[in-house]
Amino acid sequence: MSGHSSVQDVVRVIVTRNPYLYRGLRMRVVNYSALARYIQGEVQSAFGDEVDANTIVTAIMRVSNQLIEPEEPRSPLAGSRINLVTGISEVLIRAPPVRHTEIVEKIVKLGVFDSYMLNLHQTQLGIRLFTNSNDVGRISEELKTDDVEINSGYAELHLRMPPAMKGVEGLLTMIIDVLSQNGVHAIEANLAGDELRLIIREDDAGRAFDSLRAMSR
Repeated sequence: MSGHSSVQDVVRVIVTRNPYLYRGLRMRVVNYSALARYIQGEVQSAFGDEVDANTIVTAIMRVSNQLIEPEEPRSPLAGSRINLVTGISEVLIRAPPVRHTEIVEKIVKLGVFDSYMLNLHQTQLGIRLFTNSNDVGRISEELKTDDVEINSGYAELHLRMPPAMKGVEGLLTMIIDVLSQNGVHAIEANLAGDELRLIIREDDAGRAFDSLRAMSR
């Protein structure tokens, strides 16, 4: 090595050509004194002269301070709060549009949405809504003269995103893609402000929750 090289230069060369030492220094898990003793012979060989171990320790410390372990990129969902509600049922009330207002008023008067309400859609077929399975019986009884179809086995994932994610374009698509990659397909999705509500099959609830929770850390 050139006579113009410093102990620090030599230490840097030794460390960078040894991936284990390099990684250890970046992670700050190496004992500097032990490392100095380990590479002292190699350092002295490069200089052709005695090199004090304390000098090598100082050089190692300086090299270590220059090696910054890159932070793992944070997930865009980091800091989100996730809640899972199981026991959700789909209720489809087949009725012509002219009766929709009447039916919605009856459902609202039951108070079934006082503690939970995801969504209610009016379509040409009728009214479709998701609610707690416990409230399904009350709706069926109130609308027993109507054509009511009930499908159980659903769950709701509720995400409250950090303020920085409010209104971010493509956020819903990203979440749907993550779920899809984990074999979960959203049946309903509703994004409003910083809140996202997803209806999924109850059988997929655990897998969906785990995949999104991993992104929220």
